[in-house]
Parts: sequence; structure tokens; C-alpha cells
Amino acid sequence: MHTRGLQYFTLSEIEPRVWFMLRGCNFRCRGCFRPARDEGGTQLTAAEALARMERACFDYYGKLPSEAMITGGEPTLDKVYLVQLVSGLKTRGFTKIVLMTNGYALGEDEQYVPELTEAGLTEAHVDVKAFSEELHQWYTGKSSKPVLRAIERLNASGITLIVQTVFIPGIVDLDEIEQIARFLATVNKTIPYRINPFAPTFAFDRVSRRPTLEEMERAYDVASNYLPNAIVSRSCYREYPTPPPQKTWITVYPDLTVKRRSMEDQKEDRLAWLSADKSREQLLEAWQKIAWDAELRRSLVGISEHAESRTQPHKETDTRGGSVTVKFTSSLHAITKTKSTELTCNGSMRVEAVINRLSVEYGGQFRDEVFGGTDGPLTLKRSFSLYLNGLEIGKLQGLQTEVRGGDELVILSWVSGG
Repeated sequence: MHTRGLQYFTLSEIEPRVWFMLRGCNFRCRGCFRPARDEGGTQLTAAEALARMERACFDYYGKLPSEAMITGGEPTLDKVYLVQLVSGLKTRGFTKIVLMTNGYALGEDEQYVPELTEAGLTEAHVDVKAFSEELHQWYTGKSSKPVLRAIERLNASGITLIVQTVFIPGIVDLDEIEQIARFLATVNKTIPYRINPFAPTFAFDRVSRRPTLEEMERAYDVASNYLPNAIVSRSCYREYPTPPPQKTWITVYPDLTVKRRSMEDQKEDRLAWLSADKSREQLLEAWQKIAWDAELRRSLVGISEHAESRTQPHKETDTRGGSVTVKFTSSLHAITKTKSTELTCNGSMRVEAVINRLSVEYGGQFRDEVFGGTDGPLTLKRSFSLYLNGLEIGKLQGLQTEVRGGDELVILSWVSGG
């Protein structure tokens, strides 16, 4: 009988979606921050895990979601278990089944990817730790070759593939990013490639520091030379470009007890994991100093996380006049020749008026790049989003949203360079 240690389920408050957090990993990454890499949790068969997931979802949502994420730890340690889990999700009507993996086992066993495809896996996110064999061995304890084979197999399978790498200054830096990007381009240049900033606060070993904004921008520039779908990632925040204001998750443990877990809870989990080997006081000090790299994330995305509420988009401003700050995603910098600009605003104006003024400032190329509807109403292309003081304008009044002096409008690309 095949079992895995289940740590908990996570349920999204944004829309019905469930995560399976499995314990155990075949890598020993020096910069790992996940307690789930170690064995533990409640040992369950795939059928038992699915039954408890089903109960948890019906209790919370009143129905089963259509999307499931399988993560850890490393979900691929037991092929029979994982195939049964994916197959069980498909049987229950899940239409999007996502695997988050280091890829190693998928590259070692040539039948693994075909069996997952047959079971119903729809998407795989592969974390490439490093390209160089020697570096990969040092950082993870394993060879990089099976990981690279897994990417080739997943690409050939028809499963949607996303690749990501953590930028670690002095270890996995520009040379490694370039080698990974070059390799991915030989497989399929349209593969989406996410570059995540290293967060040192709870790393198992203090191998490096967090990267600067300039380093992340250079990493994007290097990768985008090979891959048009390279982005600076917003990490695990799938619903928003910045964390949801409540910063909580619904956690359901294997015994079906429920807890609304916060960032503070995650901090405590990681402190408990590391406290046997490291000073709790030092870790708390580091947490308070750079918790979740919030400043870097704000700079990368260009969106303030300090919006007072999700229903009141305007800052405290002088409504008689002032300037509106417009920030541009890096994919527009070749057109705008700047990262931001300020427009005078006497009283208030609509977002559409801001766009028209920008089109005059930067020409038809700017308008054509971001907007459609040249022969009709102005419409935003699907690859771009507009945020007013951190709030997506689609949640407000769209292009008719009112803008006042002191406001900040961000044009964000979801395809490249956001």
C-alpha cells in the first residue's frame, strides 16, 4: 500500500482551489525554506487523501473546485501514489491539475510523464535550481541531468509547462540564468520562465543575500534575450500581483480541523523547523527586518501594498490638483524611455484620459502595444493590467475609473517583464 505524509490542504479564499502539501523531498537544497522538505505529516493513501480533500472542500465551498495544486516537499517521490492522486482528481471532475516539482524523478523514469499524462495531469511547474552539473550537485545533492530531461519530456507530452528559477546572488546568478534560458530556448522558446528573488530569512543555510532590484532586472534582460515569455515572478501569489490584504489562507489539517493561517503562523512554523539548529532570536530579528522581501516585491511589480482598502482606491489627496504618477512595466521601457512619469491633474480625470495623454506623449506605438479598439471603444489588451493605488481597475470602473492628483497608476504586463 502506497502512502505519503500529508501536512495539510490549503483552500483559496479568492476562488475555489485546493492545494495538497505533501511531506518529504529528494533534494537537500541549501537555501530551502520549506519545513515540508522533511518527512512527517499524516500518512495517507491517495484514496484517503482524496476523501478528506473532498470533505474539506464540501464543508468550506459547498462543492468541489475545478483546480488542484499538488506541492510539497516533492510530490513525485512515489509514482504510484501520485498517479493515483492525479487520476482521482480527474475522476472527481477537476479540469486543472497542477504539479509543482523539482523534476528529478520525472527525468529518471521515462514512463513517469506518460503515466501522469494518461492520469490527467494538465500543468507542471518545474523548479530548475541550477544548470551547471557541479553547482546543482553542491546545492541540491543531486545531478541536474534528470531535471533537464524532465523538461524535454514534459514539453513533448502536451502538458502545460512552466519553468522557474530562484535568483541567488553569487550562486545562481546571471551566468546560470543565461544557461538555463539558452537550454529552454532549444527545447521550446515559448516556455514561460519565471525568475524568483531569493528570500534568505528562513533559508536552511545562509548561503546568500536577497538580490537587488537592479540584479533582478538584469536577470530578466538576460533571460528575455532567449525567451519571450520570461518574467520576474510574483512567486506563489497567483491571484494578485501583490499579496491579498488579509494575508491569510484556509488550512485544513488531515484530521479536518480548520485554521485561518496568517503570515505570523507561517513564521512560527519555519521558526519551529529551524530552531533546533539556529538561534530563534536571530531568526526573529531577520524576519522583522526583511520579512517576505516586501520592499523588493513592491519594486519589482511597481504596485503599492499600502492601499487603504480594496473598495476605496484613492489616497488622501488634494482634489483641487496635483500630479498623477504613472509607472510602466519594463516591457514598455523601450517605448517610454523611462520607468515612470507624472501628469498634472486639475481636480480629477478618467483613466481613459490618462491613456490618451500618454498616447500623445509616447506616440501611436505605445497605444498599439497596450490597447486595442483603435476603430472603436478603447480596450486594454489581455496581456496588460492597470492598477490604481494597488487596485486592479477592472474591480473598479475600468477605464472610466476616476483619477486624482496624488494617485499612482501602474501599467503591468502579465506576459513579459512585469
